[in-house]
Amino acid sequence: MEKFDEFDLLLKGMPIGTQDFSYHLGDDFFRNMESADVSAGDVDVALSVKHVGDIYELCFTVSGVISIPCDRCLDPMQHHVDTTYVMDVKYGDEYREGDDQVVLPHTIAAFNVARVIYDTVMLTIPIMHVHPDGECNEEMSRLLAQHAAGAATNADEDGDGDMECDPRWEALKRLTDNN
Repeated sequence: MEKFDEFDLLLKGMPIGTQDFSYHLGDDFFRNMESADVSAGDVDVALSVKHVGDIYELCFTVSGVISIPCDRCLDPMQHHVDTTYVMDVKYGDEYREGDDQVVLPHTIAAFNVARVIYDTVMLTIPIMHVHPDGECNEEMSRLLAQHAAGAATNADEDGDGDMECDPRWEALKRLTDNN
């Protein structure tokens, strides 16, 4: 992770107590992480590392704004990030990841926190992310409404609400009706 050397946290030799670090995530960070979802970002990260015994407690406080595509119109939209994440890092015989804990081999002196920070930001993005009502691209909204399922279907003349079947499927429908 040469691109992310500034995110190397030198744990070995870190004094007992609390150490504070800060990072700024700009457009280059998200581009270098090859993020398909985030096109731009202005995010600040405050990292507090509490070293007690053989455990390092890492507390990430992340706040800022990222630009992600709207699921409805695909135009960029602003998403506010404001979250914290706490994890423990300790040394052991081999590398292991668990629930909020990473075990590093004794041969590793530094822990790169870039991926942890990136994942923390990504987890703030809701499953469905859309502009507030009325802020989507009007042309795209119009096209979406025009091509949405059921938008251009015709109801039967008798008004019972059943949609007419595509004539290409009519032969298959007759096969199932005969059984």
